[in-house]
Amino acid sequence: MMLSSRVLLRGLRAETGLWRSLSTSTRALASHSRGVDVIDCSVPQYNNRLDTPLTDIPFVRNLTPEQKMLKEKEKESWTKLTEEEKLALYRLSFQLSYAEMRKGSDEWKTVLGGVFIFIGFTGLLVLWQRLYGFVTTLLLLTSWAPFYPRQ
Repeated sequence: MMLSSRVLLRGLRAETGLWRSLSTSTRALASHSRGVDVIDCSVPQYNNRLDTPLTDIPFVRNLTPEQKMLKEKEKESWTKLTEEEKLALYRLSFQLSYAEMRKGSDEWKTVLGGVFIFIGFTGLLVLWQRLYGFVTTLLLLTSWAPFYPRQ
């Protein structure tokens, strides 16, 4: 047993470098935010929420040159803007509209499917117990009948 574990460790170290990915030191490095993005919770975050539809910060923070030109065009009269430009300006500030946030998800189908699987498995279990799990009632009645008083 000892020899096989040594061979395994040598193989992990020499061949693939897999030992480094399995060792605890790399896990410790990842846990101390090296190589992992950390969110600074002291600055405002963008959230799509129904209770607060107007966010603190815009959805897009770093604008491309085309978006910067559109923002300059926004400062002029809005009648000069096309519908696509108005929608693009809206999408710079918000990821989803209020109607899109209120749109339901299809998660109910997954929940209902899980409930039906559970009910089906329970039904199969009850059927198996009825067929094979219990001793026939006639045998119980005939063998234990002398011990039970008649009513």
